[in-house]
Amino acid sequence: MINHWLQFAICALVIVFAGSTLTRSGATVSRNTGIGSAWIGALMLPLATSLPELVTTIRAVSIDAPNLALGNILGSCLFNLSLLAVIDLLEGRGPLAKKVDRSHIIIASLSTMTVSLAAIAMLGLVVLPVGWIGLETIIIALAYIFGSRLLFRYDKKSVAISVSEEELVKHDEKKNTTAGALIHFGISAIMIIIAGILLTDASDAIALETGLGHTFTGSIFLAISTSLPETVTTITAVRLGLLDMAVANVFGANFMNLFIVFIADLFYRQGPLLSFVSNNHIISALLVIIMSSFIILGMIYRSGKSFLRIGYDVWLVLACYLLAAYLLFKLGGNY
Repeated sequence: MINHWLQFAICALVIVFAGSTLTRSGATVSRNTGIGSAWIGALMLPLATSLPELVTTIRAVSIDAPNLALGNILGSCLFNLSLLAVIDLLEGRGPLAKKVDRSHIIIASLSTMTVSLAAIAMLGLVVLPVGWIGLETIIIALAYIFGSRLLFRYDKKSVAISVSEEELVKHDEKKNTTAGALIHFGISAIMIIIAGILLTDASDAIALETGLGHTFTGSIFLAISTSLPETVTTITAVRLGLLDMAVANVFGANFMNLFIVFIADLFYRQGPLLSFVSNNHIISALLVIIMSSFIILGMIYRSGKSFLRIGYDVWLVLACYLLAAYLLFKLGGNY
């Protein structure tokens, strides 16, 4: 039988390859069909790059590992926010928050709001099930639908990200047709589905063998692996000079991740998912909220000061991510 760590590594590499192909195909379909520019960075790309989180989370609840499932979601949100430091470092011309458009505050606020709803549900003070699903996750799903519509309407009035889209078209492979992109999209999706299932099984085995627990394993190892498509997409966007696209992808992925909590709740038939998880996840949720707030504050204040080419707000985000990793490791145990 293949070693669980080797299986984990192989599946992670498959997700990187398939995720990057999936993103390029999604961008081609978006361009050829005329989907709005805000949807590319904030909704279209996350729809593709969040597929690993979707598959692994559904797999986790199917093997009755709710902590692994939620750890994957919130851990991915933490890791995605830490990518802002990568963006800031690669761009290297002053604080990131000063250079990107303020329109990202909308998607950042929406993602923060949905994480807050999840944190409230995890407190378990009031359990309001609708069938076997939690009312809180239904509200999260409605917030995602409303937020997507809000972004679509805002896109009609904003030209901030349209420049990024225009540049994306220049760098994209124009010879690709919509049909060809959809074929590549489908093949990549199948690869990610298979790799995601095997990756989750490997993570479950690693959690049991090492004693690190599902919360820590899901929040760190599994989350980083399933966030690899976001990493590839973000770095590529920065190298093409598409800063707004990269930042929109980060917050859009987090927004999509919380919608996945609702989907996971549909598959978890034991009851409301968020009432069956460890309270340790509240730490991750609160730190996601704090990290997002730092970036929102940075985009509003727009300070020109930085340290080692990275803005102070992004340094605070990095510190919070390291704090989250440390606390989850200390509290890992059997959860």
